[in-house]
Amino acid sequence: MRRDNSVLVITTAEHVETAFDRLAASKFHPRSLCNSGQLAVLHADTLREQFVIDGVPEWSQFRSVLQPVLARLQPHGRGLRIYSELTNIVWEGGNTAAAIRLEDFWNAMAGTYPFSLYCGYTMDTHCEKAYAAPLEELGRTHTEILGTPEDEQFGIALDRASKEIFGISLTQMAGISRQDGARRFPSGQRAMLWVKRNLPMSTPQLAERARHYYKDNHA
Repeated sequence: MRRDNSVLVITTAEHVETAFDRLAASKFHPRSLCNSGQLAVLHADTLREQFVIDGVPEWSQFRSVLQPVLARLQPHGRGLRIYSELTNIVWEGGNTAAAIRLEDFWNAMAGTYPFSLYCGYTMDTHCEKAYAAPLEELGRTHTEILGTPEDEQFGIALDRASKEIFGISLTQMAGISRQDGARRFPSGQRAMLWVKRNLPMSTPQLAERARHYYKDNHA
């Protein structure tokens, strides 16, 4: 907003007021921004019902709903930014294939409307069950994945657990820092993705021991 960008926010109903409160705390007036056409807010749950038919996302529905919104926003400001929780609620509902398909829809839409898209996902990346889902496909559909300092610290904990179990760190074992397939992920997630593919029987043991070391370092 400070750079005079237009913004589309797709979030859950309970997060709309939180988003407005944060904008107001930063000296913005959300209602005025919406009225001027610089800001648009859509409810993710409503869009999911419109886009995902019998568990399968429909491109025609996706395009017909979002094109008019993007067309209205595009003339305002110097650029267009989108923040979306749409794919997250589909992913959390267990329909990961639909979430990936929606990400592909976004990439297709970007061919017509230039925008920067930030997708928010909620995952327990310290739990081996998170890696049963096709995380590599998220890497494929995004140009970058932003981690946190905790993600990198979990990578250190995984190396410690690996040295204890195998006598060598995962980074040394697999050259994980150079691995192309999961290069967009933080180091801890790259390590777990490698383990899932190459040492699937060891995934629960490694994850549990790494969580133990991680918690010890944060006690």
